[in-house]
Formats: sequence, structure tokens, C-alpha cells
Amino acid sequence: MIEKNLLKRINEQIKLELDSAHIYLAMSIHFDAAGWAGFARWMYVQCEEERAHAKQLIDYVITRGEKPEIGAVADPKVKLDGVIPVFEMAYEHECKVSKSINEIVGLAIEKKDFATENFFRTFVNEQVEEEATVAGIVDKLKLASSEASFLIMDARLGERGR
Repeated sequence: MIEKNLLKRINEQIKLELDSAHIYLAMSIHFDAAGWAGFARWMYVQCEEERAHAKQLIDYVITRGEKPEIGAVADPKVKLDGVIPVFEMAYEHECKVSKSINEIVGLAIEKKDFATENFFRTFVNEQVEEEATVAGIVDKLKLASSEASFLIMDARLGERGR
């Protein structure tokens, strides 16, 4: 059984993961429509990853004997203007997700729910990777915009930007 306030935060995280998927889907559509197929694919992979995270959280809540709540998915009110601003927005969003996950871990420790703390540690580690990946892409895009020779894009960008 999960303590009431902690369960509420986990359910909010489920919704945040689904909102994240929706945001990345909107970004993917934006890039696809603009002819940026590689960027569109990268964003779609992120969308699917966020959906998978929501499913993991849902499964965890059920395993702990509780009923997950998904909430309504928000309209992804994102300003899609250029490549760099979209990736900067993705970075800011990943930081928001990291903050939320860290708060859940802190609450789990406070409530002495070590199963939840342990479960979320994987997400803590993944968010470090996600922030670094998107920040790296932003850095490369900024370099590319100022250095013509960098237009021979890093082929790995289509493979999650690593």
C-alpha cells in the first residue's frame, strides 16, 4: 500500500509522463511537416519512451495494490518556432520532469516507502541521461548554426543524439 500523498504524486507523475508524450508528439509532427525527418523521428522515439514510462508507473501502482489515475492529457501548448528553440523547450521540459521525480523520491524517503524510492531511482538516473542528451543536441545545433562546416550533421543524432 502506498501512502495517500505519495500515491497522489505518483498519479501526477503518470499524467506528466503522458503530457510529455503528447508534447514530443507535437514536436515530431512539427518537424515532420517542416521536412526535418531526422528530428521528427528523434522526437517520436521520445514520445514512445514517455508512454512507456507512464505504463511502468501504472504497473507499479497496480503491483502495490492501488488504482492508478491517468488524468486528462493536456493540450501541448508549445511554441514550435525553429529547431533550436524546440530542442531548448525539450530540455526545459526534461528538467521539469527531473524535478518532479526528485520530489517523489524525497517524499518516498520521508514516508519510509523504500520500495517506491527504489523504483524511482531508475527514473532519477534516466533523467540525468535525458537532460545530458538534449543539452548535447542543443549545443551541437548552436554550433551548427554558427559554423558552416558542422552542417555535415552528426550521424548519430538519428540514434537519440548520443
